[in-house]
Amino acid sequence: MLEPLDALTNRVNELVALVRHLREENHQLRTQVANAQAEAGALRERIAVASQRLDTLLEQLPQSDDA
Repeated sequence: MLEPLDALTNRVNELVALVRHLREENHQLRTQVANAQAEAGALRERIAVASQRLDTLLEQLPQSDDA
């Protein structure tokens, strides 16, 4: 009679452990996503600044009379 109850208790404990593990993994993944998004934003900003600098340099180049 206690055997099915023990099996159910064990299964519930396994599920609780799995939920805890998945919550921790989810937290870690959310942190990784946030970090990746922040890095992507910083890289986009660097690209924008570099693009502006290149535009400025191109404007400063002497124009060719061949065109």
